[in-house]
This record gives sequence, C-alpha cells and structure tokens, in this order.
Amino acid sequence: MTIGGAFFISAVQCAFNNTLISHLSKTLAGINPATVLGIGATQIREQFSELQVPIVLDAYMSGLKVVFAITTAAYGVCVVVGAFGSWKRLDEEEIKKAAGGAA
Repeated sequence: MTIGGAFFISAVQCAFNNTLISHLSKTLAGINPATVLGIGATQIREQFSELQVPIVLDAYMSGLKVVFAITTAAYGVCVVVGAFGSWKRLDEEEIKKAAGGAA
C-alpha cells in the first residue's frame, strides 16, 4: 500500500505539472509556466492581472481533471485486484508470535 501510494502521488504530481505547463504554453505564451508552479494556487490572484487569472485558473482545472482521472483509474484497478486477491483469515496466535507478544 505504501509503495503504491508513493508511486501514484508522484505520477499525479507529474501529470498535473505537465498538463498545467502544456495548457499555459498554448493559451498564455507570455507567462513562464515554472513561475505559475512556483507561486502556487493561493497567490494567483495577487501575482497575475485580472485578464490572466481566468486563463491560469483554467490551466489549473485542466491539471486537476487529469489528477482525478488517474486517481479514479487507480481506484478501479485496486478494487478489481482486491476483489480477486486471496482471502484468508488471520490467526491471532501467529500475529502475537510475530509481534513478540505485544499484540
């Protein structure tokens, strides 16, 4: 679970960044996309003009749509794998032995 979570966190972060950069380079060529990523979502309205804010927010929304798509797909895969995985009852005595009697 931990490795899968770490893998998907980095995957969605990369997808978000790439989508944001791609969208901004197509729609607002005068802004450096690295600046938008560095500023963050909370400072958009202070750092950009009123004409630029809707375009930057649209780029953020495009990135978030990709994040939600990847997250939904990963959840679907996990449900299928979990449903067809092996199901067995855990023995309490084995758990106590493995934990050194702490459980």
